[in-house]
Amino acid sequence: MEIMSWLLLMMLSSNLLYLSSCNAATPSSTSNPFVFMSANCKSAAAKRYDYIVIGGGTAGCPLAATLSAKYSVLVIERGGSPYGVPEIQNANEFGELLGETDKYTSPAQSFHTEDGVTLARARVLGGATALNAAFYSRASSDFIRSMGWDGGLVEQSYEWVEKQNAFKPSRLTSWSSVFRNGLLEIGVVPYNGYTVNHVEGTKISASTFDNNGKRHTAADLLKSANPNNIVVLLNATVSRILFNTPSAQGKRGAPSGKPRAIGVEFTDAHGQSYQVFLKGSSPSSEVIVSAGSIGSPQVLMLSGIGPSQQLKQFNIPLVVNLPSVGQGIQDSPRATITLQSPTPLEFSSIQVVGVPQGSQFYIESSSFVQPVPATTNSSASTLYLGNIFEKLASPLSRGEIRLSSRDPRDNPSVRYNYYSNPLDLQNCVQGARMIAKLLNTRSLKSYAYSTANKSSTGASANGFHFIGQALPQKTWDDAAMAQFCHETVNTMWHFHGGCHVGAVVNQNYQVNGVDSLRIVDGSTFKDGPGTNPQATTMMLGRYMGLKIIQERA
Repeated sequence: MEIMSWLLLMMLSSNLLYLSSCNAATPSSTSNPFVFMSANCKSAAAKRYDYIVIGGGTAGCPLAATLSAKYSVLVIERGGSPYGVPEIQNANEFGELLGETDKYTSPAQSFHTEDGVTLARARVLGGATALNAAFYSRASSDFIRSMGWDGGLVEQSYEWVEKQNAFKPSRLTSWSSVFRNGLLEIGVVPYNGYTVNHVEGTKISASTFDNNGKRHTAADLLKSANPNNIVVLLNATVSRILFNTPSAQGKRGAPSGKPRAIGVEFTDAHGQSYQVFLKGSSPSSEVIVSAGSIGSPQVLMLSGIGPSQQLKQFNIPLVVNLPSVGQGIQDSPRATITLQSPTPLEFSSIQVVGVPQGSQFYIESSSFVQPVPATTNSSASTLYLGNIFEKLASPLSRGEIRLSSRDPRDNPSVRYNYYSNPLDLQNCVQGARMIAKLLNTRSLKSYAYSTANKSSTGASANGFHFIGQALPQKTWDDAAMAQFCHETVNTMWHFHGGCHVGAVVNQNYQVNGVDSLRIVDGSTFKDGPGTNPQATTMMLGRYMGLKIIQERA
């Protein structure tokens, strides 16, 4: 096999940044560090709960842990445990699970958008925090204000997450150091040093990989749960939310005339169906959907809440006609270059980010080591690769999620309409030009090849050897740069929306038109919260748990 053909195959199968060369392991249901984790659906369904949380992901775990301090909670997670899975827990095995997926059981479930981009959604306790690049950074102050959140409680909730799951890097890798210095050379200032706050300029941020290379997921936040008040049910897929129609009483016992969520129907790994119910004696008991920006709109529609015409196509009985469900979804596209290094590099997840002042994009980077199979025609046994990519901060292009079947295990139809708004394409072009400037810095030139030390792979430009698409030579040409953005369009896996505040839920995250049902996760975000959403999504779970407890006090 020619080495270029092999490299292109690797990049196609794993989207450049997340190469995989090993077989994936499936989380074992026996790897349960918590006594309240279980795969016994019959036992879990036999009880009644103050809260049923659908999805043990980035928001669901901190939400459930918080609520369990005072109330009984059932978490229903469609995936297995992240514990005992090296590909999840070890930083040096990061990305392997994204390249090894199956239809129903793998921790990552791949899906293909109608735009032609391949993505993955989490199917494991801890959600995307068990699979992602581990970069931890808070939301911008503008985002927090736009969401109408209590600033003091937000700060308290971030701190709660960070004491358990955020780690200051003990050092920068050589690649990250060069990248940081390059950003400063091209004027991405000020230099903010280390901070978890979202600030303009160049900064080092926290990671959910600790300095021993161990990943800490949202599932770790369950350490704060009251073990006597919580059950975390694994490998159970919710089919629909159950309702009493109309509701006999509102949240405080007053008649409301609305359908009221009373429980959930779900299936185990063998297809056996169960129903579990809220405590009927408490009008404050709720079902809370935390299934993510793909899963939450899907669960609502399968339960009869969504656009009536779409539900009619699948013969789903209508509970509430809510046309905004699944609408206005957003994914931040990225444009990437990958460079082959003439000198050895170590693995480095994202450590440094550049936020140019007044821009609508971020510049980030990572490096990785890729063994070369012996079957390739190459004298090199290992390739050392560095990525530089720009991510659109708040794309204006919007899309939609539609049901593809009534099977909750299937992916819905997803379309993000990348670059459909011309301003998004303009911002991508500006970001790509900034990458070009980086390659002209003294710092990055240290990774260019000399004429005496040529790479055996990739396209060459100004001494750099690109794996995959190279930057256009005419970076001043708008059309050429726009074509580069289109040809390299990919995802940062930061998709959100579909159950927006003000359209699907109110300011208290209660679903419009029904009682005893909330949504707490990234599907409620209208825009991205910053360079990476995981910090804010975990914070939101803690924040809403505290708010709900305050409501009931």
